[in-house]
Amino acid sequence: MARGGTLDLRRVKSCSECGQRFGLEAMFCPFDGAKLAITEWDASTDPLAGKNIDGRYLVEGVLGEGGMGKVYCVRHIALDRPFALKALRADLAREGDLAERFIQEAKTTAAVRHPNIVSITDFGQLPDGVPYFVMELLQGQTLADVLQAGGPLPAGRAVRIIRQVAAALGAAHAVGIVHRDMKPENVFLVGGAAVQDDDVRVVDFGAAKVLGASRLTKTGIVFGTPHYMSPEQASGSAVDHRADIYALGIIIYEMFTGRVPFEADTYMGVLTQHMFVNPVPPSQVAPAARELGALEQITLRCLEKKPEDRYATMEELVGAIDGVVHFEVDGRVSVEPRLEDGAPPRQSRVPPRFRMADKLEPPTLEEMRLRTDTLPRLPRTSPWVWPAIAIVGAAIVAAVVVFVATRTHAPVAPAASSPPASAKPSPPPPVPPPASVAASDPVAPSDPPDAAPKPDAKRPPVAVAPPKPIATQPPAAPPPPPRPPAPKCDPDDPFCKR
Repeated sequence: MARGGTLDLRRVKSCSECGQRFGLEAMFCPFDGAKLAITEWDASTDPLAGKNIDGRYLVEGVLGEGGMGKVYCVRHIALDRPFALKALRADLAREGDLAERFIQEAKTTAAVRHPNIVSITDFGQLPDGVPYFVMELLQGQTLADVLQAGGPLPAGRAVRIIRQVAAALGAAHAVGIVHRDMKPENVFLVGGAAVQDDDVRVVDFGAAKVLGASRLTKTGIVFGTPHYMSPEQASGSAVDHRADIYALGIIIYEMFTGRVPFEADTYMGVLTQHMFVNPVPPSQVAPAARELGALEQITLRCLEKKPEDRYATMEELVGAIDGVVHFEVDGRVSVEPRLEDGAPPRQSRVPPRFRMADKLEPPTLEEMRLRTDTLPRLPRTSPWVWPAIAIVGAAIVAAVVVFVATRTHAPVAPAASSPPASAKPSPPPPVPPPASVAASDPVAPSDPPDAAPKPDAKRPPVAVAPPKPIATQPPAAPPPPPRPPAPKCDPDDPFCKR
């Protein structure tokens, strides 16, 4: 088709099923999941072209069209200054809750004051009730345009862009705003590709949240750009600020390699890879990425499947980058080599904003491993030392057991003790009769006092009281004279009475 003077033909992507038009960056229709095709349309036929809105803005033309609506170039009549006006799609505006959410998200974004976030200046409604908001008009190119034109970026320029995007998202996260649809098309480089010190603006906060809640989307389709969607978004799980860290990791991967890590022919094919497939390291994809060193590890940590395995905050991510990248005086950058343990640096120069989790949750195995790695290591010993120590210890224990058993079962001699006072003394042993006395005489003369008693084998030795020590006995009296044999028997003899 010839381009006439009154025609303003724009290249867009349209859906073959529902007929909706989207920007060139879109790949699939969020309303039915169909793949989009490039077409042309005449922007001069737009119903708002040349109209006066609220007596303040004059519509000069269409800047672009996306999943949420159209962006117009308008001029403030009183200030004579150009601005950008973004209006919600008419089909979405018919859902009252989405229109209110659209304005609420814009008001929340306007409350975030940061030099790397596009500033929103005004709100309103079109004559047909479609809500809109006005923001600063940016001159330059999106990061998507720069990547499509020149491929991977030099490491120095890429790091400068990453730091500004992370700073903008960190400021939004601090007030509870999650972007949910980070992609190169929403990173605007003021001044274009010719400017090396890029002035970055992040745009379209809350777009995915508004469209994702629409009842017009097809069942089973999760709205958002699938190539930059986190695994928790793809699975329909709860989303927090770490989804933006994952999306920024995809952008970093693309800046270093010139391509996204996951590609497929269908919407769900891309989402499945986000959930279950690990990305190929950038150094194995592009030759220019082989010199990334520790930056590759930082990129891969941003792309962890579990949110808790990524960086906790954008401040922590920036601190990790500053710890491995050094800017020289002449503008060149030097990157630390790849870490030996294969793990990205987890200690950043900027302390994490959220400290409560460290107080309430026990340390993970990885944290305990990192802490034990910092302790001094003892010198390695021979493998035979511990078995030898065990054998010696067992021998010592056995010797102690034998010694104790021997002491316990050894016979003990009876201790010398005097009989109790109440006990009667045992009778003296019988004395054998002398040779001159007949055997039938039961009475035998007594032995002289100095005669030693003969031991009796039938009596135990314990029945005889031991003599008292000599030192304690009084001097012995002289022995009495021997008495003649008694003519009569002993009265105590039982045979005497017979």
